[in-house]
Amino acid sequence: MLKHYSFRQKASMIITIIFYILFFFMVVYAAIYSHGDIRSILFAVLGVVALVFGILNEYIKLLYNEALWYLNFKLDTKKASEYYDRLCKVDIFKSYVKDRGLFDTMVAIEEKDGQRALKIIQDNDKKFTANVEMLLIKLYYEMRAYLLLGRDKKINECYNDVRNIEKMKKRPKIFQYDELDGIHERALNNRGRAYELFRNVNTAYMNPKEKKFILENLVFLAPVNEKKEYQEQLDALMEAVRESK
Repeated sequence: MLKHYSFRQKASMIITIIFYILFFFMVVYAAIYSHGDIRSILFAVLGVVALVFGILNEYIKLLYNEALWYLNFKLDTKKASEYYDRLCKVDIFKSYVKDRGLFDTMVAIEEKDGQRALKIIQDNDKKFTANVEMLLIKLYYEMRAYLLLGRDKKINECYNDVRNIEKMKKRPKIFQYDELDGIHERALNNRGRAYELFRNVNTAYMNPKEKKFILENLVFLAPVNEKKEYQEQLDALMEAVRESK
C-alpha cells in the first residue's frame, strides 16, 4: 500500500498524519490540564471523537484508492473487490457504499461477464439514472455488456439515447464520444468506420484499463497489415501492468 502513490499524494498523506498527531497532543494536553474545567473536558471529548472519525475517514479513502488502483492500473479485479469489501465493512458514513453498483459493474465488464453487468445495472437503476452523467455511464456499460453478449440490436437502442446526450450543448465529458460511436459502428459491422473511430480516441490520459479496451478493439478491427502494430502495443501495455508496483 502507498508504494504506487505519487510524490504529491505521499506528501499530502504525510501532512495529514502530522496534523492528526498534533491534534492528538492538543487533545491529550486539554485532558491532562483541564483541572475539572467543563470547557476543556468537553473539548477533549469532542477532540477524541473528531480524531477517531477523521482517522477512520482517511482509512476509508485509502481503501477506496487501493480498490481503484487494482482495478484500473493492475487489472486485478479480485484484489480490487477485496479492498472494496473491506471498505464497505467500515464505511459508516456510507460515502462509498452507494457507489458499489458502479464499481461492481466495472468489475463484471473487466471479467467479461456481460450478463452480470446488466443485472447489476438493473438492480442499481436509481443510482444510474440520478443525473445525465450517470445516465451516460449506464449507457456506456450497457453497450459494453451487450457487445460482450453479441446483442447488437440492444447496442443500437442504447446508442439512440447516447446520441441525444451527444447533441446537448453541455454534454458530459466522461467519455470520448468517438469510443461510444466506435462501439456502435462495430455492432453494425461497419468495421472500417469503427476502426477509424477507435483510432481517433486519445489514450494519452487513459488508465491501463481504458487503454486495454481501445487496443483490443484496434487489434480486432485493424486491417491485417496493421494488426501487428496494435498487438505489440497491447502486449507492451500488459507487460507494463505486470511489472508495475
